[in-house]
Amino acid sequence: MDTLYYAMNPWWEGMVSETGIDRKDYTSLLPMFQKRKQIEILIGSRRAGKTTLLKQFIKELLQQGVSRKDIFYAALDHPSLSGTPISEHVKNMRRMFMHDRKKKLYLFFDEVQESPKWELELKSLYDIENLKIFCTGSTSSLIKSQGGRLTGRQIVATVYPLSFHEFILFHGEKPALSEDYKLEKLAEDYLLIGGYPEHVLNPSSEYMANLLDDILMRDLIRLYPIKRAAVLKDLLRLIASSVGSRISFNKLSNVLGLAVDTVKDYIYYLDSAFLVSSMDKWTMSNTERIYAQKKIYFWDTGIKTLLTGTSDIGMKAENAVYMEMQRKKAHCGYFAESEREVDFVAGKQGSPLPIEVKYMSTIDLTDKRFSGIKLFLRRFPKTRKVLVISKNIEAHQTLDKAVIDVVPLWKFLLFSEQYLIFQ
Repeated sequence: MDTLYYAMNPWWEGMVSETGIDRKDYTSLLPMFQKRKQIEILIGSRRAGKTTLLKQFIKELLQQGVSRKDIFYAALDHPSLSGTPISEHVKNMRRMFMHDRKKKLYLFFDEVQESPKWELELKSLYDIENLKIFCTGSTSSLIKSQGGRLTGRQIVATVYPLSFHEFILFHGEKPALSEDYKLEKLAEDYLLIGGYPEHVLNPSSEYMANLLDDILMRDLIRLYPIKRAAVLKDLLRLIASSVGSRISFNKLSNVLGLAVDTVKDYIYYLDSAFLVSSMDKWTMSNTERIYAQKKIYFWDTGIKTLLTGTSDIGMKAENAVYMEMQRKKAHCGYFAESEREVDFVAGKQGSPLPIEVKYMSTIDLTDKRFSGIKLFLRRFPKTRKVLVISKNIEAHQTLDKAVIDVVPLWKFLLFSEQYLIFQ
């Protein structure tokens, strides 16, 4: 086993490990992580870059001067390691380098859920040893009940597929803002390709198909009581063709030949694996929010491209806006009254921010496609700002007492924090 440890920890022998393109949105958090004792658990979809982030954290620690033999990485899904308790791995490392028990070590456990009784093992290590622990794991495994074993001892962070800013960095040097035509083209590529790092570097429909199969087989069918596994892809295709629309569980039930409760369970499973995300109606009524239809988006537009092809670019644009708001923790819902809708509403009732995605090169507020915005302004007259996200138009207009900011998709995705400001 020592040989395998050395293979996974090349820095022990002074070798430099390739860590890929730095994802600063996450690596910049390392100083904060170091100041606190809690276990850092990174969750997210398979191949979203969690392992790479662990390697980037390790590289940063080495650059800070942490001794290379005080850092231990283990991929716990490796067949030779998965059956061994975590505490035994730590004991083996201390034995290899004769570490004093009081010495602080940095431990990195990849796919931690593959190790037996991992929650109890981490709790024990946290309580009695001087360690800073980082873990990754598939969401579906880590959301399973821990019985409160790690309450107060863990801090969970989500690793998303690449943002548009990261997508640009993976393609090389960022174009100047004066070259907005390049940024517009990159935004459209982003909608089609999505943000899985390996797929961005080498786009391949085969890669995405294998990824989807891997998620369904390893993170869902293996862990949940799914009796009709083949239906999962049909359900995903139906969701993909309805992005941005209100979803009827009854309709899905009839089409798929499943009970309504089974459809809801399957969507929950897909959500738990970070494949899809549900959005509620924006309303002050808890009852209405619970019983109103949901809208469902994909965590990555590349999965939607795999399922429905390269068309419906407007749906993908709306999906990308939703996920950018999730990254920025801008809680939102949709507004709907009869057939009139607003794609997203963020903020509180007294100061809402309605957001409409119109991936077009012309914006005419008299068009009936803006009837939802007009109705919203009548229902909520205190609204002072409306955000319209276009393909390539930037403008400022007024409607009633509200300022309408029209911004290109690429600009919103790059500078979303400037637009998601609530009064």
